[in-house]
Amino acid sequence: MALIETQDLRFVYGKGTPFEKTALNGANISINEGEFIGVIGHTGSGKSTLVQLLNGLLKPESGRVLLNGADIWEKPKEIRNVRFQVGLVFQYPEYQLFEETVYKDIAFGPTNKGIKDKDELDRTVRKAAEFVGLKEELLDKSPFDLSGGEKRRAAIAGVIAMEPRVLILDEPTAGLDPRGRDRILNQIKNYREQTGSTVLLVSHSMEDIARVADRVLVMNRGNVEMFDTTANIFKQGGHLSEIGLKVPQVTQVFLELKRLGADIDAGIYTMEQAKAAALEYLSGAGRKGGAVQ
Repeated sequence: MALIETQDLRFVYGKGTPFEKTALNGANISINEGEFIGVIGHTGSGKSTLVQLLNGLLKPESGRVLLNGADIWEKPKEIRNVRFQVGLVFQYPEYQLFEETVYKDIAFGPTNKGIKDKDELDRTVRKAAEFVGLKEELLDKSPFDLSGGEKRRAAIAGVIAMEPRVLILDEPTAGLDPRGRDRILNQIKNYREQTGSTVLLVSHSMEDIARVADRVLVMNRGNVEMFDTTANIFKQGGHLSEIGLKVPQVTQVFLELKRLGADIDAGIYTMEQAKAAALEYLSGAGRKGGAVQ
């Protein structure tokens, strides 16, 4: 059984007004426990609406969101409990910071979840801070005195501290420099590996998705356009281009080599894969006595 699933999910903004817009139109997805899912799509494709529906922040116009086989809206008064299990980190999450200290900000979620024991709460806060690479001396500082990257990590730690079964991150690396982006991605990847949690990463960066995702969900005009392994999605570079998306640069190179007739796998999306594939191709060409142009 899937951990989280949608059935004919539909959502409309501004229903009954001149500004009515269908954001999701019958989305069906199924995600297993422990998967790392990349979510991509151009602006207005329905990505952010979808993840807010998974978290229960939005209620579907029709259709269902199932968590562990149960409709999350079956008992509307208990929807708050769903948000503890499906944690959502918004784009620019540092704007969610509000407490006097970083420690109190991280502790806010688990306290509201029901952790009353001070020692348990302390362990939870410090564990979450460690996951995102926040130094212990920063916990007593005001969150507004942190650097941009530190604020981002503190906000993510506040969601991680609730120990959600599903962690959803909406553009967590937006606006960060390359070093900050790499640090955040590595920490999210390490968190998933250490906890076994299910992670959904919404991103415009194909390179980021390629580095971490097991499968990729492609949204387009409120519909699920594709949902497949990362390799299979990026093999379809032409189709992605048609809907306004680009594959990673390394994938573009291998797709072009394939088009030119090279007997090479086009489903390459990381530099490590590219090196291995290039060496295999060159060694094969050498065995056949062919000249490499």
